[in-house]
Amino acid sequence: MVADGRPQRKYIAKEDATSPTVSTEALLVSLIIDAFEGRDVATADVAGAYLHAEMDEFVIMKITNSHHIRIMCDIDPIYKEYITVENRKEVLYVQLLKALYGCIKSALLWYMLFTSVLKDMGFVLNPVDPCVANKDINEKQCTICWYVDDNKVSHVEYDVVTEVLESIEKKFGKMSITRGKKHSFIGMDIDILEDKKK
Repeated sequence: MVADGRPQRKYIAKEDATSPTVSTEALLVSLIIDAFEGRDVATADVAGAYLHAEMDEFVIMKITNSHHIRIMCDIDPIYKEYITVENRKEVLYVQLLKALYGCIKSALLWYMLFTSVLKDMGFVLNPVDPCVANKDINEKQCTICWYVDDNKVSHVEYDVVTEVLESIEKKFGKMSITRGKKHSFIGMDIDILEDKKK
């Protein structure tokens, strides 16, 4: 209550729709550990990542480009009966069932899906950086760092890294994978040197 006896308004912030991404510091520390322990390192990109996540709200998309409308109708002719005309232009309204690039919440939906898969695989999220996950495999730590759909996986055993990548691919499909000492990852050129330096 305020001084005049009226009830005080409470402002409730809207649900946070942003997704975390790996911090530069956490990524650099993980690279130092990779070099020091002589880990095998792979970087991988999940193709069409957002489209794996279900849209959790009712979202309508308005398609106004006639070329795009034709593509939709070629994919499924049923869309033809839903084409309307507005200001002498064809328009198609569709409900999004999957997260789509450009939607505010898509990155968060992908993050929630990806982390649930990692947890099912036995990985534990780092309490300081929620885009770093670790799991002990063969008595050595396996680490995954990710920035949206770009992943870095490392472990001292090559076969462990391969198995982790294959497990992720089972869920999300074939990824573009780079193995070895040189990587291009989130705009950084990484060269892992044999003398334990980056």
